[in-house]
Amino acid sequence: MAGLLTADEIAWMTPIVVASLDQSLPLYHVTTAPDGAGHTTETYPTLSFMLACTISKPTATQLSTYANIIAGQRALMLRYMPTSDVREGDRIVYLGLNWKVQPLDNAESYTVANDVLITTVV
Repeated sequence: MAGLLTADEIAWMTPIVVASLDQSLPLYHVTTAPDGAGHTTETYPTLSFMLACTISKPTATQLSTYANIIAGQRALMLRYMPTSDVREGDRIVYLGLNWKVQPLDNAESYTVANDVLITTVV
């Protein structure tokens, strides 16, 4: 059975993964607050930063696994470096649309890049 990646192997792979990130997209952190009527509202203050990332189509397995989150919305996968401050609920602007960052469970014990599901904001 193969072992985990060593620190040297991760260090060797990291610049390759960084070089593969082919997009730079605006990311907005979500802020929530009560609206006075008993509801919580989301606001997206100024641009947090430009996120170096890659956008891809979800696999059939991912679409099936996260069908309850997707629920008829457009869905894509977003890959970015773990050093980027991306949070659940954040917004990404891509193809002129707002996309919400959804969480994904990751069973891997190591990662070179993070993957999350993003869905269109309706």
